[in-house]
Amino acid sequence: MEDPKSLVSSEKSTGSSSSVLGTIQGLPYRTTQITDSFNSVLAMIQGLHNHHHDHHRSNRTNPSSPQFPSKQPKYWPIFGPPDEDLISSLPDSLLQEILCFLPIEDAIKTSFLSRRWRSLWTQMPTLSFTRECYASKHAKRAAFVNETLARFIGPKIKNFLINFKFDEFMDAFFDEWVLFATSHHVEKLSLLLDGGFLYAPFAECKPYSLPQFLYVNFSLNELILRQCVVLPTSQVSWPSLKVLSINYSRLDTEAIEYVLSGSPNLQKLKLHNCGGVNRISSMSLEVLVVDAIYEPHEKNELVTQISCPNLLSLSLSGYMYRRTFRLMHASSLTKANLSFVMTIDKKDKYDCTKHRSIFRDLLEKLCHVEELTVGTWCLQVLSIREIKGISSPLSKRHCLVLETEICEWDIPGIVNLLHSSPYLKKLVINLNYCDNSKNSWLQLTGFSSVFCKV
Repeated sequence: MEDPKSLVSSEKSTGSSSSVLGTIQGLPYRTTQITDSFNSVLAMIQGLHNHHHDHHRSNRTNPSSPQFPSKQPKYWPIFGPPDEDLISSLPDSLLQEILCFLPIEDAIKTSFLSRRWRSLWTQMPTLSFTRECYASKHAKRAAFVNETLARFIGPKIKNFLINFKFDEFMDAFFDEWVLFATSHHVEKLSLLLDGGFLYAPFAECKPYSLPQFLYVNFSLNELILRQCVVLPTSQVSWPSLKVLSINYSRLDTEAIEYVLSGSPNLQKLKLHNCGGVNRISSMSLEVLVVDAIYEPHEKNELVTQISCPNLLSLSLSGYMYRRTFRLMHASSLTKANLSFVMTIDKKDKYDCTKHRSIFRDLLEKLCHVEELTVGTWCLQVLSIREIKGISSPLSKRHCLVLETEICEWDIPGIVNLLHSSPYLKKLVINLNYCDNSKNSWLQLTGFSSVFCKV
């Protein structure tokens, strides 16, 4: 029996058999079965191919046969004509979109395929430089990015991503790369950097500060930042921006006010581990996500005021260090998530009365929402025995989602919420693991039991 590889190398005919041979050869058959499987599949497809040509020839030569068969086969063979190159028949714009799904170094390697492919990658609408890109050393990685951008000839960039470790010596490079993206009318810009933790004493370098020219851009509609300093020195102009995500970055109230006032079409804002924001005010914002705030240098509890009259969805989650929230204007809300955990230092005294009052104020502002999600910490706050005469305000919610451990100190809070939800139609309980022996929340508050007044 001949080796299939020798058949592929010796077959020169234009029939479908050589195409099938080459195709099947690349399939991941086990070596012990490849020959028998190959020959059986080849025989089957060769028979289908001959039958199709004989049937077509008989229709053309027999005058009594109709021009078109009355019955078409239900399934056609998956293999096209041997000389048909489906990939090369695609337009350049579609091929460039396909190349965007490859790592950029692999997309560049396609330039060796043929003369047509030589410059296809240089006009890709997406340029992604990740930590796995080309080399592990920062200097070589920077040289690779510079060389790639120097060869790019496309008129526009839809998506520009940089995701690797930032070092101070690369500061000028980053400015040039951001300028390159903005000069090509970038629509989505992602700067996901590592190595410059803002609050950690073990940070290896200072974080990257966004260049001031970036704060005036008319093409940007999505901006994602991680470990960057966002401090505009003047007014911001982002008229096309719709999505803004800032993670582990340095902000302050003045900076976020500049950003929000200069983004009249902003619809979604996400702040993850970003401190220093005491006010969030926007007329266009529809989705607001605040996930965790850590401000180790603050000694007093701070309050973030939220004033977004057109806000539809609000999520407050994660650990909030010395940070509380107050809803000023949020009458359009239909969905809210209160799964945050307020944390303090061990040396501080836990003021459970104050925290329960803060959470109850949030519930009053959210009594009109249709769907409410409550986390286990908030349930425990509702269960505190000391405030016997206060229950949750009545609400119009139709759906209640509980992120709970169903521990003994969660149940009174659950009962409290259920009794304050007379219009409830749907209850969802997402169970989390509970280890009573390791939970020290009651010890922190100083209470040995919980109470819920019905």
